[in-house]
Amino acid sequence: MKTEEIYTLLGVPPATLFDWNKPGHKKEPLAKLLKAISLQEAKTLIEKERIKQPKPMMLLSTVNGSIGDPSKHFTLTKLKTLFYKKEPLNAYEKYALKVIKQEAMPSEIEAFVNYYKIAPKRVERLLSA
Repeated sequence: MKTEEIYTLLGVPPATLFDWNKPGHKKEPLAKLLKAISLQEAKTLIEKERIKQPKPMMLLSTVNGSIGDPSKHFTLTKLKTLFYKKEPLNAYEKYALKVIKQEAMPSEIEAFVNYYKIAPKRVERLLSA
């Protein structure tokens, strides 16, 4: 990959990559690997690794466990959109948020946020509301 592709895909700044390329640096092998691999191969490897992660079902179970009517249960997608919603929340979304704040363990929230790559600022904003 080119330096710009490495920065775009992985967020490694060019100056950092330059430092890693110096002989004897502990990340020199990583820098060589990144330079040798194609962009498509890197994307494929990242996607395969993401697919291996199990979906974070615990937060969904916590929320749905408190909702008696199965027709009102959340899906993973609907729960994810709760973190991105800008318009006012409806009654069920407010209830789900209350359940997340009061009953969900931090590890459940963390697993969900990490899996869906939700920005920490969004999580803070939603949980502090």
